[in-house]
Amino acid sequence: MQTLTIKAVSLESAQGFLDGLAGFPAQLREDEPGVYTVEVTMGSTNQEIVQVLNALENYVTHRGMGPAEVGILGRSYKLHPTDPSPAPA
Repeated sequence: MQTLTIKAVSLESAQGFLDGLAGFPAQLREDEPGVYTVEVTMGSTNQEIVQVLNALENYVTHRGMGPAEVGILGRSYKLHPTDPSPAPA
């Protein structure tokens, strides 16, 4: 099992991440007053990890608030929104 953590800037932001990750085992944690983290427990297969990351990327892209700070395996990363516009034909 792997755990992905997402640092949220507010309770509302954390709740948005939970909504964006509906269908995955995600939990909201308040580390200290006003400091929120969302934890997602994933299986250890690449397919499960990719599914969670794809859902998170989709949420980050459509929420319009810039990158999300995520952590996995003891390292921190920034997950940036992708360009939602279709590729030119």
